[in-house]
Amino acid sequence: MSDTLFLKLRSNIMIEDDVDLAEREIKSIFSRVSRAQVANDVIKSISLPKEIINGNSRKCAPIGFIATENRCSLWELALRLSFVQEIWLEGSSKDNGLAPAQWWIEHSFNNKRYCCILPMMASAELLSYLKGKSIDKSDFERMIATIAKGTDEKSRFLEPLRRRNTSAPHVHGLHRYKAKFFPRMIRSILVSERNQLPEVEEGRIVILDPFVGSGTTLVEASLLGLESIGIDIDPLSVLISKAKLDVLKLESQTKLDAAINKVKIEAGPLYATTRGGEKYRFPSWIERKFERTKSHGQQRKYEDEISAWRSAISDIEEQRVREILEVCLSDAISRKFNIRMMGTGVGRFALEIGNTDLSIIMNSNLDRLKQMASVCSTIKSIYDVHPAPSKVIEDTAISMPLKTESVSMVMTSPPYLPASSGRENYLLGKSISITALNLMSENEIVHAEGRSIGSMKTFGESDLESLPQEVNDAYVWLKSDPLRKIKAEPVASYYSELKKALLETHRVLLPGGLAAYVIGKESIFYEFKSRKTLYRVDCAGIFQQIAFDCDFSLEERIDVQLDKKNANARPRSLDSYYETIFILKKNAP
Repeated sequence: MSDTLFLKLRSNIMIEDDVDLAEREIKSIFSRVSRAQVANDVIKSISLPKEIINGNSRKCAPIGFIATENRCSLWELALRLSFVQEIWLEGSSKDNGLAPAQWWIEHSFNNKRYCCILPMMASAELLSYLKGKSIDKSDFERMIATIAKGTDEKSRFLEPLRRRNTSAPHVHGLHRYKAKFFPRMIRSILVSERNQLPEVEEGRIVILDPFVGSGTTLVEASLLGLESIGIDIDPLSVLISKAKLDVLKLESQTKLDAAINKVKIEAGPLYATTRGGEKYRFPSWIERKFERTKSHGQQRKYEDEISAWRSAISDIEEQRVREILEVCLSDAISRKFNIRMMGTGVGRFALEIGNTDLSIIMNSNLDRLKQMASVCSTIKSIYDVHPAPSKVIEDTAISMPLKTESVSMVMTSPPYLPASSGRENYLLGKSISITALNLMSENEIVHAEGRSIGSMKTFGESDLESLPQEVNDAYVWLKSDPLRKIKAEPVASYYSELKKALLETHRVLLPGGLAAYVIGKESIFYEFKSRKTLYRVDCAGIFQQIAFDCDFSLEERIDVQLDKKNANARPRSLDSYYETIFILKKNAP
């Protein structure tokens, strides 16, 4: 087998910190790794043609890595790599010990034989953005042949290679979710740390995400063969996470396709005629928005449309399929009705209603669902992947229904400081979907909001004396500011609850287990008109001190710059924004 490999980075890796994460991951797999800055660096080790090295590659240095002394099989390498687009080896498939499979292809250049391997993560991204309603093995075969041969510049199989944003492949794109994990980052951390994780039982590693959100950790862990558990206080998050895992693990797409076709046929007539069953009504705080604009006709139209889709979906007998379609409806609702929190945390919000009809969005979602299910089926078949068991529980991160010392690793991102966006009421922002799917009543939403870490409605007990001095300083500053004093108690409560969550994480971890927490590096308070910086909260520094107080040791701290897609997302939209990944360890007694 060739001992030297060229690992070409994905062309859409724009941030240098992502390159560092890629290198960190690769170094956990290979004994020797060096950066390939330009094509000539590759040619010194592997005599590939320059057009193949530079074809659809990153447009700035480094373009990839030269790696030797692989610690795993080529198949395992293809399953694990997160940021690599192509793996190139000199020699024939026989020379490299490659058994017949679709995830690699052999090709000749200048009478020399080479093998090109497509990692599963890259393949999933590329196939997910390939035009077409259904994807199968033949699409993959044509795609890998096009990439390896470097020909046919107009091929539809090259278009996804040039796409900048591929951060939501296959089931990750099932539902929009604010501030969700980047799948590559999660996979990279899991791959880099898996070899040192303690086992629950022989051969069993269990990953926990106590703030599961939209389930990114569980999906990536499952694809890597790692068992996983997700916990969240938000029933919509639980439903989304379950639905993603259900689509990923479908053994046959027949029932899903039949249900999609049935719902598409039934929802239209239901909307056009008198609907049976309980009619949907917006929550009272949404109704008041229509009342102020005297838009009662529009309100009834939207409620009728939601009722029609909800009624059509409720007729699907199989619960798993029905819940997947409910998540599609929730996504359509969240795209049609955007609830944007405003002001300084007093609960004011704007209701922004998109121009596209809800039914058009919903039909598009159902078509996309068929495609993502076919992508999952294709990927599993090509790479011989059998997703590991996973489960999702509706509960709280500060009191988890898990046994002491029962998980190998925690991989999570808790809600940010209430002041980081300043205006979060987490469940209120999702309240149309939550009530449309009968997940919670209005009263239950209000009650749960008060128990959600990071919400402006949270006013739990906060012991400032047990928290770092920086929390006390921030509390005093907020109290002194007339516009921001409303945030003081939620900030203090946030850190008290976060400490409880860390103590609970410590309890459920096995000795020697790791906890990877992704935290916003800092929170900045601005003067509203001039946008001048008034006060900075070192969120990463505070978290690190609380982790030490909870008896964790720090294995590694990684600052990662975000590649922002929305220039208007923050008051200082041109500022760089960082997250910090903490790798914590529970030391053996």
